[in-house]
Amino acid sequence: MRLKPRQVEAFRAVMMAGGITAAAEAMNVTQPAVSRLIRDLEEIVEMTLFERVGVRLVPTAEATQLYREVERLYLGLDQIAQAADDIRLHKNTVLRIGSVTSLVRPYLHRAIVDTIGSRQDIPLVIDVENSRHIWDMVEQNRYDLGLVFSSPRMADKNAVLLHSSSAVAAMPQNHRLASRSSITPTDLLEERVLIPGRNSPLRMVLDRAFSIEEHQPVSTMETSMLNCCYFAAAGMGIGIVDHTSLRAADAQVVAIPFEPKIEVSYYAIRPAGAQRIAVLDELIMRIQDMMTAGDEQMNGRS
Repeated sequence: MRLKPRQVEAFRAVMMAGGITAAAEAMNVTQPAVSRLIRDLEEIVEMTLFERVGVRLVPTAEATQLYREVERLYLGLDQIAQAADDIRLHKNTVLRIGSVTSLVRPYLHRAIVDTIGSRQDIPLVIDVENSRHIWDMVEQNRYDLGLVFSSPRMADKNAVLLHSSSAVAAMPQNHRLASRSSITPTDLLEERVLIPGRNSPLRMVLDRAFSIEEHQPVSTMETSMLNCCYFAAAGMGIGIVDHTSLRAADAQVVAIPFEPKIEVSYYAIRPAGAQRIAVLDELIMRIQDMMTAGDEQMNGRS
């Protein structure tokens, strides 16, 4: 038994329209063409599907039962078409985002609220991890978007610069070094220095800067960039951080340029060859705008 899609379509049209004439109009074909398709279908399935009662076609019990199966088929096709639309429009597709802590608040939070807001058709998974883990997850296609510090992997063509600034020394306003125009490793030898974790690119450059000195700081505390800001505000030591982390922490500190100059950059990364997703493009642009605005506000206060 080999059915043709056009025959099934004609059968469905007659069942839905209630007659040959209306079915022909719905299919945009002639009435004889519909009648021929129905006859061919009846021959193939070896059943009488319609009986004439006066000028009307009345479906048989077999036709009603067959129609139920046909509707299941068309429902499945409609679901496939809807799935295709969802894929094309990226609806109901879980978007997985990994971000370093410094970019979560206020940047990622605010960007998601502004960009996605009440859209319930975009399920989200948001992880807060270190840059190295995020890079690995993006390369394995397990994150659709990663927000990271710069790294040697920046040659990747899917890396978009979000923001770049220089490292600063953060300390309370009443600290003895708070009036300096710049801070060097030598200035910190008698201080507890709050340093970011070993996976941070800032930490790698910072280690090289201190290695030039004959002596190391009397004390260090290794923690996240945000914690460096919080502990610096509490007077626990001097944190070597960046302005983005300071804004995220909203820490009440004095930020003094650190010498030698250390550039701290943040990037948005995506899997190689990944299809462009409009909502992620919007998310990235919103974060860029907020970080630029943060710089302008800071420059306005200085």
